[in-house]
Amino acid sequence: MKLLISTVVAFVLFFLLGWLFYGVIFVNHLASMRHIMRPDSDMKMWAIMVGNLLQGLFLSILYMKTYKGENPLKEGVVFASLMTMLLSFPYVFYMWGAFLPKYTAVLADGAGMAIRIFIVCIVIAFIFGKKKAAISEQVNK
Repeated sequence: MKLLISTVVAFVLFFLLGWLFYGVIFVNHLASMRHIMRPDSDMKMWAIMVGNLLQGLFLSILYMKTYKGENPLKEGVVFASLMTMLLSFPYVFYMWGAFLPKYTAVLADGAGMAIRIFIVCIVIAFIFGKKKAAISEQVNK
């Protein structure tokens, strides 16, 4: 059940934070990427939503398989840091190496991605929370 909840919450957060970062905060910095983007009238929102859903699902599965069940904030920060580095840092170099936007646009895009991933991973950690220590203590008695 936590996997389903964390996937849905991550999906919503990714979508809303994406709108906030790319549609409001970094909109001017990303102007140099317009030539490689679809026009607003041809934007495939369903594909963006599927991407957000899959990213939320995969991050939730990875967290579920690796967390120890201790302090959610501590484990969330570690998981978020690793996922941010894994997903956003290489992306900045791929974008800079393959496309023609200004470096400020690439950095803004990478920062937006990193912040979104970091926030979502921490929320996922809090959804999974601590594992029930009381059950294992009763079994050991």
